[in-house]
Amino acid sequence: MIETKFTPPVSEVRPKRSPEERNICKQLGKVHRYLAKSTDANMRSWWENQIKTYEKQLAKAEARACFIR
Repeated sequence: MIETKFTPPVSEVRPKRSPEERNICKQLGKVHRYLAKSTDANMRSWWENQIKTYEKQLAKAEARACFIR
């Protein structure tokens, strides 16, 4: 039996991210790196809160971008 790779239909291909989404993702990446290097419990808590904030902002930006498209 020959296996073929599944290619999603064109309608399911995700378009490029908006500039707002890219900026938030870049900030999220920075925060994740800071969290990985952080040793102080207070700072770790602060970075985790920042991650939650950026994830909420990213969800809103994605919703706005989907509405616009």
